Amino acid sequence: MLPIRNALYLGVSLAISGGAVAQDVAESDESGQQSKSATAVEEVVVTATKREASVQDVSVSVTALGDEALKMGGIDDVSRLENLVPGMQFGQSGSEVRLAIRGTRTNNVGSEAEQVVGIFEDGVYVPTTTQAAGAYVDVDRIEVLRGPQGTLYGRNTFGGTINIHTRAPDFESINGYASALGGSYGRTKFEGAVNVPITESLAVRFAGMDEAHDGYIKNTFDPEAGTRDDMNDKDTSYFRASLRWQPVDELNVTLRAGTSSQSGNGSAIWGYQQIGAYIDGNYVDGHQWAPDDASADFDQGPWKVKRNMVSSVDLNTDFVTLATDVDLGFASLKYTGNYTQFDGEQTYDPDYSDGGAEDASGFVGWVSDQKTQSHELQLSSNGEGVLDWMIGAYWFEQTSGWNWLEREEGTPEVPHWDNQGDYTSESVGYFGNATLHATDDLRLVAGVRYAEDSKQQRDPLDWENWAFNEALDEWTPLVLEGQGVPGDWDDILWKGAVELDLNDDMMVYGQVSTGYRAGGINFIMEGVPLTYDPETVKAWELGYKSSWMDNALVLNVATYLNQYRNMQAQSFEVINDSVTEFTENGGELDSKGLEVEATWIPAENWRISASAAIMDAEFGKYEVSKIAGLGSLGGRQDLNDPDAPALSLNGYSPALAPEMTLGMQMSYDFVLNDGSRIRPYLQTYYSSDYYAYDINVEGAKQDAYTKTDLRLIWQSADAATEVQAFVLNVENEAVLNRVVVFNPSARGDIASLQANWGNPRTWGVNASYSF
Repeated sequence: MLPIRNALYLGVSLAISGGAVAQDVAESDESGQQSKSATAVEEVVVTATKREASVQDVSVSVTALGDEALKMGGIDDVSRLENLVPGMQFGQSGSEVRLAIRGTRTNNVGSEAEQVVGIFEDGVYVPTTTQAAGAYVDVDRIEVLRGPQGTLYGRNTFGGTINIHTRAPDFESINGYASALGGSYGRTKFEGAVNVPITESLAVRFAGMDEAHDGYIKNTFDPEAGTRDDMNDKDTSYFRASLRWQPVDELNVTLRAGTSSQSGNGSAIWGYQQIGAYIDGNYVDGHQWAPDDASADFDQGPWKVKRNMVSSVDLNTDFVTLATDVDLGFASLKYTGNYTQFDGEQTYDPDYSDGGAEDASGFVGWVSDQKTQSHELQLSSNGEGVLDWMIGAYWFEQTSGWNWLEREEGTPEVPHWDNQGDYTSESVGYFGNATLHATDDLRLVAGVRYAEDSKQQRDPLDWENWAFNEALDEWTPLVLEGQGVPGDWDDILWKGAVELDLNDDMMVYGQVSTGYRAGGINFIMEGVPLTYDPETVKAWELGYKSSWMDNALVLNVATYLNQYRNMQAQSFEVINDSVTEFTENGGELDSKGLEVEATWIPAENWRISASAAIMDAEFGKYEVSKIAGLGSLGGRQDLNDPDAPALSLNGYSPALAPEMTLGMQMSYDFVLNDGSRIRPYLQTYYSSDYYAYDINVEGAKQDAYTKTDLRLIWQSADAATEVQAFVLNVENEAVLNRVVVFNPSARGDIASLQANWGNPRTWGVNASYSF
């Protein structure tokens, strides 16, 4: 049974709005007065099925966020999407994004790691959890598809897909916008775009952003440093140039090229605070393996620490994307190609305190340089017959140089023991999709994809051959030139769906689909599995989409059952006196739930939306490598057998899987005499308790909470000028969005809990002008 408080909250939210489909509504006319269409939810056209269609006409659970919804929700990166998307949770550690959706979650990170929610920007796959944190600049809309999308999107859309569509150049006029923001923690942000038609068939668009703020985590080690050594700060810049050419109606070519950079202190890779530890099965609060010379107050709360070693983040991305669309009459031929260069480095204080050596230390971070390229070709029918069809092919290649770092004389360097060489990953897919219009009201949908993935480490460490290095006075593994550790996996993914229009305003659908996430290679040492296998999912979904009262209310409901098998689990090993991460196959998970979302315009000037998600996600047979110090965990680990290799998580919940989440957004426009508007805006989000790690132990649990944002917006009569004041996280709620349980190298006999917290309360003022 749901707690009474939660049930009342759900009832009130649905009584007000019926759920949350985050869509835009019609704007006022040129006189500043509300037109009749302003009392209706505006239709949002999406490309969720890789062809344009109304969000209400596709048998996919998709939340579509247009320009207005993005602006009102403060969506400037992936971190705030959970406020508007039911069933989705945001997790983070350091600069790594760890999304969770419908029970599945991203565990392993780094260049060789892959997400469970595929992110695509202008049709291009965003390959790493680090790049997933990139800024959203001059975005037209975002579509979040829930559930596996492997038949159409392929690579790592295991839990869902996020489609980001940036604005393309247009041929109509010179237009654009400019905005400036100032706020707490010294935050400044400048963003703008300009569209310039050159001829009737050629146009360019330039978009840029520069943002900086001080650290949200105060470092009190050096009182004279001010904010210079505070953690979780940001200094980000972004620039994109787009060119569109349409010499004839049948040919449309868009070329985008851009660059972005991020620098600052950052926080840490797996979390920035040791919040507790298990010692012989008993939980103890606080950092339990700090150096002996650490002071008594080096941890002072989720947003105040004392660190004697300043961390760092330096990330750079350059990309170019070419998209062409050719109308062949009977069908359209589309090509999307991309090349991206990414370079990154992250370091941190590895003992999480004001003690220890500042100039020399073991593992302090990672460095990576990678190149990715992808090509997709698709041929789709023109949609004029009883059968809509699409066929296509996809190829992706990633080459990464990735290494751990240690600190020598204050400088991060690649250590002698981490000679990994390059890591390569290749993905190939061939897909087809068809919709049969059996009757005017009944459609049958089928899709299939052959997916093949291969991964290899060049010049890997051969753990079966060791030699004694006299210079280092230790045994080290040999490197065998020219050899590689290969991994190859393939699968056939499929989807079947039935869509039935009950009338012009209501549709029901049912579907079943499969998903697949490739296996991988562990680059560490003997005793750890060299490779791990793919994980799979079979997903059932029933949905209902509707509009009411002349489209004043849009209400969508979906219920699902996802059966995940051979799930990949995050584990740790101590190597060369430093802890490192590896991946293994844990087992099975069943997740079922109900999601409701709607938008309601009860009267002129009102805008109300809300969402609700109820989920039951639980591991079945699921075993991971045991962690010393945890004890028996209620019999899950046999203390009488110290050599027992596994820990059972049967009955536990996966990370970031609350039983219920609720969100609501509400605004009202006060129209002034001169036609300008004042709009108070409320956004609130509730989450029931959850665990921030798959091992459900004390310390990893986040209690139920609410987070509220308030905005006060003034908009000119012509809607060209807008000034907005805002407060985010009014409650100043400290929310755990990542905990990891591991054996630290300094104390291999304890299980320490390393945490990452969300941001504290922030505020600011933003002014923008559109032309």
